[in-house]
Amino acid sequence: MGKKVLICMFIIAFIVIGFYLLNLEPKDDIKEIQKAVMALEQYYDIKVAHIEIIKRNKAIAFYEWGHGEDLSFGNVILEKNFLGWEVVRGGSLHLLEDSKLNWGHLELGDYLTNYTDLLRGKITDPEIEKVHIITKDGKEYQARVVEYHNDDRFWFVIANGELLDATVTGLSFEGDVIEKTQTSY
Repeated sequence: MGKKVLICMFIIAFIVIGFYLLNLEPKDDIKEIQKAVMALEQYYDIKVAHIEIIKRNKAIAFYEWGHGEDLSFGNVILEKNFLGWEVVRGGSLHLLEDSKLNWGHLELGDYLTNYTDLLRGKITDPEIEKVHIITKDGKEYQARVVEYHNDDRFWFVIANGELLDATVTGLSFEGDVIEKTQTSY
C-alpha cells in the first residue's frame, strides 16, 4: 500500500511540474526568448528589437547586431519545447547605405503552419511612417511598424502567400512616396 501511494504522489508531482513548465506566463517566455536570441553567435552585441508570439509555442524575434557601417538586422523563428525556447531558423542582412527600407525575406515553410512568408526591414529614413506592400498577385498589406530602443524603427508582414517579387513602398505621414523597391533576389 505504501508503494502505491508513493507512486501516485510521484505521478501527481510530475504532472503538476510538467503543467507548470508548459504554461509559463508570457513575460517568462519573453525573457527566455531574449536569452535564446542573445546566445546567437554574432560578431557584435545583439539587441532584441521585438518579439512576436505567434502561437503558445512559436515566436519570431527581430534583432540587430553590429555597429555603424557594419550594422545588420535580422529575425529568427523560435519554438518552445520541453527544455525551453530554441532558435530553429533565421537570418540577418547588413543594412545597405542607399536603402531606406532594408528589406529581407524568410520563407516560413513548415515552421509556422498558418503562414508561408515573412517580409521585414529596418527603416533608416525618419520621414517613412508607413510601409505598404503589393504582391505580384495583387494582394495588399499594410506592414506593422515597430519602434524600439532609441527611436529606431522596423517594419514587418507575416502572410500566407508569396511575398517575393512584391512592391514595397515607404510612405510619409502625408502619403508621399519616400522609397519604392521590388523584393527579388
